[in-house]
Amino acid sequence: MPKETFYNLSDVKKERILDAAIDEFAKNDYHQANVTGVIEKSGIASGSFYQYFDGKKDLYKYLIGIILKRKLKYLDKEVMNSPEQLNFFDLLRQLYKGGIQFAEENPRLVAIGNNFINSKSKVCIDIREKQKPTSNQYFEKLIKDAIKKGDVKKDIDPTFTAKFLTSVNYALSDFIYAEKGLKENTMVIIDDLINVIENGIKK
Repeated sequence: MPKETFYNLSDVKKERILDAAIDEFAKNDYHQANVTGVIEKSGIASGSFYQYFDGKKDLYKYLIGIILKRKLKYLDKEVMNSPEQLNFFDLLRQLYKGGIQFAEENPRLVAIGNNFINSKSKVCIDIREKQKPTSNQYFEKLIKDAIKKGDVKKDIDPTFTAKFLTSVNYALSDFIYAEKGLKENTMVIIDDLINVIENGIKK
């Protein structure tokens, strides 16, 4: 995590450093990304960077945390704006809609997130293992609530199902990023996906 000196910076300078870091890691995977690139783009002195972060890994962990928090804000907004009478699958549709909106409005963050999730790098694996599975926990709570409401079967495993739904959400974001925005047929794809989740793929 950033050092106290980073948090003491003005909001403008923090945002400039963060924007440079996002740009660097969006264009490169973890190993190819270079601290020098962040330093040059943000216009700070080389020595200053290490007053703010211990190194590249420290900065990267901070970025991944920011991505998770920003995406969950999109999901929370969909939940807050959804009527309580919505069943689990209608709510899920709204959540994936929020995920798609996040992907379309934050392509650089999605690029970093996709590289992170798919990376075989020991650094990325270590970060994934040490971080709490925030997205999984988010979906697991929704699933447990849905079981109580009777929207889904009682005998499903909430933990496994939450991991499955998280993976689907990442795949959707990845697809939107690769297609550079689906626009007209975005919700059609989401509706098809929800139908598969709710009813399976049998004929």
